[in-house]
Amino acid sequence: MSEIEDLQVRIAFQEDSIEELTRSLLRQERRVDELEQLLAAMRHKLLELEQKSHHDVGANHGEIPPHY
Repeated sequence: MSEIEDLQVRIAFQEDSIEELTRSLLRQERRVDELEQLLAAMRHKLLELEQKSHHDVGANHGEIPPHY
């Protein structure tokens, strides 16, 4: 194989490798975006539950529990 052919093969291999790495990176970016959205939704839900819990405790403040 001549030096030119060897270089052409190397370039072709490197181009394929770069394309595969790019596809992998794009998949990972999409997954990170999905996970960030899920985390934001969970954070929002947790804050809602905390607020509801504090509200429920405040609404019952001073009341005697039913088992007394």
